[in-house]
Amino acid sequence: MVSLNLQCSAEQKDTLLAALWEAGTQGVTEIDLPGNRAELRAFFESAVDDAEFAEFMPRWADEPEVDWAAETRAAWPALEVGTKWFVVPPWNEDATPPGRLRLVINPGVGFGTGRDLTTQLCLEALEREHRPGDRVLDFGTGSGILAFAAHSLGSPVFACDIDEEAVRAAKLDLPAEIGLFTGSIRSVKDQCIDLLLANLNAETITNHAAEIRRVLKPGGRVIISGVPPRHGERVVKALTANRLPPRETVEAGIWLRIVC
Repeated sequence: MVSLNLQCSAEQKDTLLAALWEAGTQGVTEIDLPGNRAELRAFFESAVDDAEFAEFMPRWADEPEVDWAAETRAAWPALEVGTKWFVVPPWNEDATPPGRLRLVINPGVGFGTGRDLTTQLCLEALEREHRPGDRVLDFGTGSGILAFAAHSLGSPVFACDIDEEAVRAAKLDLPAEIGLFTGSIRSVKDQCIDLLLANLNAETITNHAAEIRRVLKPGGRVIISGVPPRHGERVVKALTANRLPPRETVEAGIWLRIVC
């Protein structure tokens, strides 16, 4: 057994975690470092090609024989988010607290485990912004957790991602009723969505602001997360230019939540 130790910024952590799972890690632990940084320790049966992790100062070390799969499971306890959600991995058997909805998400390939603050910000806004009968689009679905949450509220839900591997993984967790597809928002028809969820980076939101406006019905709403405060101004400018002026901008930690 060997471990690959990597250091990254807090903004890079969840994307890096997904890449490690895709590379075949048997488990990952993490330690918070000063300056909004983190150290990830990923365990493998033997060393793998670490070229894609070069920027994260990769360092290999031999490890004693430990059941890292069991260690990893212990590191992913159930999590209560907002007032409605109870997020658990598939192996968790804890009873769902009264009044909460159970979201079962495997911490695998796709971004969005429920533990990342960006996803939590979206879930908290979803429980407030959702209206009965809303037709929902999860743009850039990743793990599918936001699509799953909207579906649990009784909405017809569509979800897309350009990452084929993430979509394949999400299909294993999501109910078949969710319209999940590999592709972009450009594949969605005009004015058919009541509520759009987008936990994406600033560049993607800025570049697709016109598409977001196009797919919304009159009076449609948007929940956005994944935008660092330093990029907030240009994102707000792009949304406003496309007749989506934000009515809420909340800064939490190193992230913004924007609701239009």
